[in-house]
Amino acid sequence: MKRAVIVTGLPASGKTTIAREIARRLGFEFFDKDDFLEDLYEREGVSSWDHRKKLSRLSDVAFQEAAAKSDCAVLVSHWRPIRGNAESGTPSDWLLEEYETLVEVCCLCPPEEALRRFLSRTRHAGHLDKQRDAKELAARLASWNKFYPLCVDRLLEVRTDAEVNFEVLAEGVRMALSPTG
Repeated sequence: MKRAVIVTGLPASGKTTIAREIARRLGFEFFDKDDFLEDLYEREGVSSWDHRKKLSRLSDVAFQEAAAKSDCAVLVSHWRPIRGNAESGTPSDWLLEEYETLVEVCCLCPPEEALRRFLSRTRHAGHLDKQRDAKELAARLASWNKFYPLCVDRLLEVRTDAEVNFEVLAEGVRMALSPTG
């Protein structure tokens, strides 16, 4: 039986931290879409926003292909809403078809806190974060906030603007992954 945990939420809401810890505690494979994207940045460089967008779409495909080979995975990305018309984010429509059991862990973080974290973090230069306008980013985060959780199947929510009890969270995920979850 193929099982996956998808970690959702705003950019800079703590998704990667949460996902890594869940994967470690459950013994699941860990897949972060940004790892695939940053590999492309290293190989090809980024010449423009359009080129960055193209690389992002290519990394979506590689991410999905790698995840599909795993029977037990924790997947993290900035997900596109299911059946939504948003262009930003990794497509999520394939998840329900690929996995028999799917648990969503939604990282709840106020857009203002996500913005503060986003502006203070350092990522690969290929993300072009330094070229982003803070006011535009704040508006995007506020508008994207309504897309989470995705509500794809079983849902757990975790506040990431406070200390997270990873043991309790991992146990909740285990229970949600069980056949009676």
